[in-house]
Amino acid sequence: MDLHLLENITMIAQQGTISKAAEKLYITQSALNQQLLRLEEDVGTPLFDRGGHRMTPTYAGRVYLESARKMLELKKKTYHIIRDIADGKRGEIHIAYTPERGADQFAKTYPVFHAKYPDVTFVIHEERVKEMEKHLADGTVDIAHISIRQPQPAFDYEWIDSEQMVLAVPRGNPLAEKADEAKGPGLPLLDPAWLAGEKIVLNSQETLMRDMVDDLYRQAGLKPDVLFETSSSKTIISVVENGIAVGFVPQSYVVPSQKVVFFTAGHRYEWMLTVAHRRDYYLSNAEREFIRTFKELYQSTHQNR
Repeated sequence: MDLHLLENITMIAQQGTISKAAEKLYITQSALNQQLLRLEEDVGTPLFDRGGHRMTPTYAGRVYLESARKMLELKKKTYHIIRDIADGKRGEIHIAYTPERGADQFAKTYPVFHAKYPDVTFVIHEERVKEMEKHLADGTVDIAHISIRQPQPAFDYEWIDSEQMVLAVPRGNPLAEKADEAKGPGLPLLDPAWLAGEKIVLNSQETLMRDMVDDLYRQAGLKPDVLFETSSSKTIISVVENGIAVGFVPQSYVVPSQKVVFFTAGHRYEWMLTVAHRRDYYLSNAEREFIRTFKELYQSTHQNR
């Protein structure tokens, strides 16, 4: 069986269109479409529903893709083992991380790792948590720097750190006075009832944070007065600094500021920072070293947080 064909067909499923898949594969749309048509003729049934603007796998297509992914995973595992036996210094790592903090941490880790493994290349996927979990499960990515509240049985996790959700409030907002009244170490604890009537920049639906913010408002019996939604914590901080609205961000965004006051949402709204991979995935020596380096550098730069 032609493994390149398996890779091409799974790319169509991932991208949803022939044109996007062909662009990713660096081949023409016509060539890719002909490959699919010949395969469908060979198996005797359509593998994709071509209605609408997206190609959706048929039942037969889903069966084919499940087997294709297993075979491609077996190929990847075999190559990793052989390379480890040889010298362990070559290969390719498909990694997912968030566009902001994940990208920053990868940029710090890569030079250190590259000095040891100069012939290992990376395929980068900048995604939010829900997409990362999906792509870890289907084999699109090998490892992911991912935030979790509850571990999933299909994945193994390397714990990096724990973090809480915090509310950022403009210094001029009357709510900020409650922080000044609080005594003791650490951030003042937020009473969700204080959010009544507060305009908020809401975290977008694809983020883990949004699930927690929705839960906090639901528990308080409130409906958020939403200014707009964004997946960027940096945007939220900028809006708060300009005195426009409040917003929730990760604890790591807490820095001394004359413009922003922070409240912790408490341990109920806490998550773990991890590096994850599928439980049945073979981690190469290079991947193990990357995870070790990533964890070491992260913890050394955040130990005084």
